[in-house]
Amino acid sequence: MNEPRYGSEAELAEILRKFEDATIGRDDWKHAEHMVVALFYLRDHDIETATAKMRSGILNLLVKGFEVDLKKEMPYHETITVFWMRLVSDYLISSNGGSLLDKANELAALYDKDYPLKFYSRDALFSARAREKYVEPDREAIAK
Repeated sequence: MNEPRYGSEAELAEILRKFEDATIGRDDWKHAEHMVVALFYLRDHDIETATAKMRSGILNLLVKGFEVDLKKEMPYHETITVFWMRLVSDYLISSNGGSLLDKANELAALYDKDYPLKFYSRDALFSARAREKYVEPDREAIAK
């Protein structure tokens, strides 16, 4: 079995703090760190509120932390954000017990960044439409 990605809940809290402060570096803001933030938001809020917080936090990080001019480029992707927020929400609902640390490590081990491609073709997932608004999968339905 692989070593856990994260060693402490303090480490997870630091990821959340740096995300919200827009001080996390690009090299430290990877797929697993997105899921850590999702865990915190979904633990503390309903899915609509958590998704709105994630969306606004990513946009804030892009502008303030990464100094992206959103009028020139838009790296934010609505379908991917909603997909992962729903997946993490379903995971939290179905998982019993365990610490936030255990959940973060399990999510990092179970789901790599390409997991949405099980449900979406590349053309559908990376389309301009999917970037702007949530689109349903075109390959396989997501279990409810």
